[in-house]
Amino acid sequence: MTIAQEDGYLPYFIFFTALMATLHSVICYASPRTSLKPFSGPSSPPHTPLLAHLYGVLNITIGAIRAYAAWEIRNKALYDLALGTYVGVIWLLGSEVVVGRTVRVGDAAVPLGVTVVGLGWMVGARGAYVG
Repeated sequence: MTIAQEDGYLPYFIFFTALMATLHSVICYASPRTSLKPFSGPSSPPHTPLLAHLYGVLNITIGAIRAYAAWEIRNKALYDLALGTYVGVIWLLGSEVVVGRTVRVGDAAVPLGVTVVGLGWMVGARGAYVG
């Protein structure tokens, strides 16, 4: 099964966020210090290549889950996994801003905004895709 026109725009949004996560994963390996720039809050850890690589693995995993979910949008298990990636990103960034203070609010605003839109869209459209 592939993305069909009658599936609407949600699969394209999910696939776009999958591509962005994958691109960020590449950046984590190609330019480790640059990829960790958002983690520049008052309590941020040292920016090491290992930390960037771990963040890259997280992003490639998220990207793979979302890409599969976009292609198989009517697969309940994949849909729920993709939905979980949005929850996880909100949890990660939210806790890093509020609790860990390793990320500044301004640095988290765009990724959080895109993630909240994705989560809201997926929750709202869940019945239309997986019943």
